[in-house]
Amino acid sequence: MAFEAPSAATESVKVADLNGKLLILEPVEFKTGITTVHGDADAIEVNIVNLDDNTVHNNVLFFNVALKNSLKSKVGHKVLARIGQGTAKPGKSAPWILLDATNDAAAVAKANAYIGGATTAAAPAVATAPAGVTPEVAALLAQLGATQVK
Repeated sequence: MAFEAPSAATESVKVADLNGKLLILEPVEFKTGITTVHGDADAIEVNIVNLDDNTVHNNVLFFNVALKNSLKSKVGHKVLARIGQGTAKPGKSAPWILLDATNDAAAVAKANAYIGGATTAAAPAVATAPAGVTPEVAALLAQLGATQVK
């Protein structure tokens, strides 16, 4: 049996490093009363798969209000999104927010390929949609390995 060393305290991922990346976020638990240097705070613990570079980050805590609120009701589910920035309020930084990626057929195909055990999270080849078939359906058919009969 192989063992791994514990993670160093500095090992983590910053939200800014995930900006614009296609992610599968799996909220694990909403935690309250976490002691921080700024006092007690609430956070959402998530496991993250970055589909753009095939990295996994487990047990990440998001303290950001917008991210917490977006993920709080999704504990136990997988969320497909990109991290972006919202509009800043006067005197404040722009908040980090989740941008829905479930309407992007290529993003959904990439996520399904990863979850299905693909060795890489590479995007599937873009298929030309036959007449009467939407690009979303064509992407799903390509993901399943369907080919057009000539």
